[in-house]
Amino acid sequence: MRIVCMTNEGQLPMMKNMLNSALKCGLPMNLFHCYIIDSNKPAAEYSTTEFKHITTRKLEVIRMNMDLDTILWVDNDIVFFQNCLGDILSKPGSFVMQDDGWALCTGFFLARPGPFSKQIIDKSINWLKAQKGTPNDQHAFDISRKLLPVVVNLLSREEYPNGETYFDLNIQSKARMVHSNYLKTTAEKVQRFKDHGMWDESDVAFNKVYKYAI
Repeated sequence: MRIVCMTNEGQLPMMKNMLNSALKCGLPMNLFHCYIIDSNKPAAEYSTTEFKHITTRKLEVIRMNMDLDTILWVDNDIVFFQNCLGDILSKPGSFVMQDDGWALCTGFFLARPGPFSKQIIDKSINWLKAQKGTPNDQHAFDISRKLLPVVVNLLSREEYPNGETYFDLNIQSKARMVHSNYLKTTAEKVQRFKDHGMWDESDVAFNKVYKYAI
């Protein structure tokens, strides 16, 4: 089992915040494998060419780790409220994914390695590289997963809410974590975490995880 995440310099404080929340909730930090893009670029905004490039790299990191073990992918704009690893692992399916309402969410999901699940990630990478414009990993996965017979299990939106569900609709009582998406920029996400008392960018948890420069 590997918990995998990735960042560039622009999102490094947010990754540290996510890791600190995981540590406080008792997630095993020795399972975290954190990939650091060797770039001083600022955090990419949604629906830009740079965001497309970063999410392509994200899929490549996911695929590489699927050759090693079952993985839980965690985006940086996530804060854990409890150790939900056992709950997620108890769900069947090749993929166990956060439900964004309009689509499956590739920001928080479990991937069990198998010939079809690996092919879906391969197809997602190839599709994204072939596209013009600014699609991202979520578009690529949603198209590719329909091409092969895999089971995708959706997590409860009350227990694993996105930013809209948790912050805008105020559905919070059962939340095990929150994925602060539905904001375009990293600065907006950071401010929202700070406004809700969910911010800690210290190095405490970051010093306990495996780190790789890519």
